[in-house]
Amino acid sequence: MDTPTPSPGLQLVLDFVNTNDVEARHDQLRTPALLRDWLTAHAIESGSDLGERERQQAIAAREALRSLGAANNGERLPAGELEVLNRAAVQAPVVVGLSQESFALTPSGSGVDGLMAALLAGVAGAMADGTWGRVKACRNHGCRWLFFDRSRNRSGTWCTMAVCGSRMKSRAYRARRRAV
Repeated sequence: MDTPTPSPGLQLVLDFVNTNDVEARHDQLRTPALLRDWLTAHAIESGSDLGERERQQAIAAREALRSLGAANNGERLPAGELEVLNRAAVQAPVVVGLSQESFALTPSGSGVDGLMAALLAGVAGAMADGTWGRVKACRNHGCRWLFFDRSRNRSGTWCTMAVCGSRMKSRAYRARRRAV
């Protein structure tokens, strides 16, 4: 059996959510200019109106997507997170392209609307093909990295076993030892 991999649209979602490295406390989208640079680097037209309001929209959507990934890892989805994404979807123009056997959702806007269209198209595609359940936020709350669970039985809970998995298991061991 082949190891599952994320589609390009889903990889964009992972890359976007991970612009906020929670553990390192480094946000690649600290300013509208940095958001514009990220859009350009990912071949998304930045548009002319890209200010603080649009940056805040992008950040709200990023954290809502992280929450959806955490829900795929057994956590409760905070109230309002789906509303953030559904509001973005209203303003995110996509074009449906058809082939004989498939379809594609292609963003038709620019700036944050184009970004939201690309991200939500990636999520919708993953939901349609059954891979969305593999997108998870690391259970280490100091990390929260969004990752694609490549395990055969979809049981991954940490972004990497070598780092976060080891840390979490060590913490649990020390907590059990203290209890004794």
